[in-house]
Amino acid sequence: MKLSENDIIELLTENGGKFRVNNLDHAYNFCKKVALGHYENFPVASVAIPSSIRKHFYSIYSYCRIADDLGDIVGAKNKQLGLNLLDYLAECANNKFKCDNLNPLFLALSNTVDELKLPAEPFVKLTVAFKKDINFSQPESIEDLLDYCQYSANPVGELVLRLFGEYNQATKVYSDCICTGLQLVNFLQDVSVDIEIGRIYIPKSLIPNITIDNFAKHKNKFILFNSLNELYLLTGNLFKEGEKLLKLIHSKKLRFELAMIISGGTIILEKVVRLKTDVLFNRPKLNGKDKIKIFLNALKKWK
Repeated sequence: MKLSENDIIELLTENGGKFRVNNLDHAYNFCKKVALGHYENFPVASVAIPSSIRKHFYSIYSYCRIADDLGDIVGAKNKQLGLNLLDYLAECANNKFKCDNLNPLFLALSNTVDELKLPAEPFVKLTVAFKKDINFSQPESIEDLLDYCQYSANPVGELVLRLFGEYNQATKVYSDCICTGLQLVNFLQDVSVDIEIGRIYIPKSLIPNITIDNFAKHKNKFILFNSLNELYLLTGNLFKEGEKLLKLIHSKKLRFELAMIISGGTIILEKVVRLKTDVLFNRPKLNGKDKIKIFLNALKKWK
């Protein structure tokens, strides 16, 4: 089930609007439908999720999906409404989602937070990131870009680790590397797409005097490639560092999924690098051979 802009707005009204439920099972079933209906962006495949915690995966995913859509869909059309609803999500997170017993999202999340003893911080951080998307401004420096990733990507990795009972200070460090790497490679592969909506995630410090209006038309390809190359190197190093996480993970299923994520991110990065400055106009695509390579590389890392 994919929620439209109006669906999301109604869901976040009192009692969940037309989506209201009267028991916990129905709440989790709602989250499952949301998760299975819009699933491709979450970093853990369903086969890696043990049945005992799958319902919690669905509720956490639904929150991430809906919060993201508030920034990209609702906030894009009605800036203030998007910001207000993200503030509401953050408020609910701080109250352990005990804000509405009939809202399926909050009823399921309240149970998930209680059973897994999840902190509010990663949920709140995500709302901060999506508010930044609504109030988008090009990052001034690499440090600004990495700071954004601390809110947009790293909290998802933390929630996944907590879901599997694998979260600690050691695993957090390497999970942050993987998640930040994934966020950066996503920015890099989507340069051509983001330009169309008036966004450049490449820091101003790397491309001084180049604006959104003239970015893709800029004649000095050498400057542009060097700017992109600095981000390529940073992203590759983050994946290499994040690979150390595999040795710390006890769950074989999660360890293999993480190996797939690292392998997939690395392959996409390689395809972006080969495009050079053509990435300004073309988005790289994975083919059948790429997918086989991702699987085989992941298998090596997993062993």
